[in-house]
Parts: sequence; C-alpha cells; structure tokens
Amino acid sequence: MRRTAGIVGLVLLLAGCGPFTPAPRPRPTPTPSAHRPSPAPTITVIRTGRVVRAGTTVPFQAQAGVSLRIRASKPSLSRRRLSSSYGYAPSRGYYVTFLVTMVNTGRRPIDIGPGDFFVQVSRQGKVTTLMGNAPYSGASAQLDATQLDAGQSLSGPLTFDVRAPHGTLAFAPDGSAAISWTY
Repeated sequence: MRRTAGIVGLVLLLAGCGPFTPAPRPRPTPTPSAHRPSPAPTITVIRTGRVVRAGTTVPFQAQAGVSLRIRASKPSLSRRRLSSSYGYAPSRGYYVTFLVTMVNTGRRPIDIGPGDFFVQVSRQGKVTTLMGNAPYSGASAQLDATQLDAGQSLSGPLTFDVRAPHGTLAFAPDGSAAISWTY
C-alpha cells in the first residue's frame, strides 16, 4: 500500500510540474479618445492691461478672430436713487453709471455682459454691478449679457454702488483688467 501511495504521489507531483499556460485575457478595445486628443476650450489670458481716461475708445484683441472696440463714457454720479418713483439710494455713498459701447470687429461671435466689468475704488476694492444697491438703483435699463455677432454693436449703462466718486472701470473678460478707464 505504501508503494501504491508513493507511485500515486509521484504521478501527481509530475502532473503538477508540467508546462503552465495562463488563460488568454481579453484585450480592451481602444477608444477613439485614447488615440486623438480632443479640442480644449480657448481661454483668454491677459498679461498686462491698457489704462486710459474715461471717454476713450479702445481696440481689444484676444485670440484669432476675436476683437472688439470698446468705449466707456465718463460716469454720471448720483447720491440718490436713479428713478423719481422707485429704487433705493446708494448704500455706499455714490452711484457711478457708465455708458459702455462695444463693437465686435472680429470674425467670431463674442459673449459679453456686466460680469466682464468691475470698478476698482480705494478702500473698497473690486465692485461689481451686483453689489450694494446697484441692482435696486431704479435705473431704467442696464447692459444685459448677450452675444455680439461679427460687425454687431451694443450700448448700455452699467451702474455701480461705490464709496468714492473716483476710481477705475475695468474690462476683465478673464478676471484681470484688460482695459482700465480712470475717472
């Protein structure tokens, strides 16, 4: 019996030492994005901005096919609401209102609006059209966010609620001032 058990053990041992071939793994099928990079959106990055006096028209060029001509008027100032029948007085002291005119001089449409502008005032920092009582000023109209097609122009007021009647209006399509109008 010992001899039989030894032979069976030897046979099992030799059977386990044979060549080993692993089962073939299925290969994943390549996806198109793995071979070709997909296009990424273009971001306008401003390195230095141009500083001019309020009332000056300024050309602005970004990436290929995108260019504007922008003018910001000298601001009108008010310490009261901008309507005789509704609205609130400025919460910080002054409303400054600029008439902004833009012309798309490029070949591509451009999305633009009040969010592309801010006012910088000493002791207050950056101020947008949504801060303070500016949205409740009683102004009859404000510049709306819109898309300007090639050759199209747009004009509208922007009102800011600020502490001081002097400062800088900035056009900042990427958050940093590309054009600054001092007033």
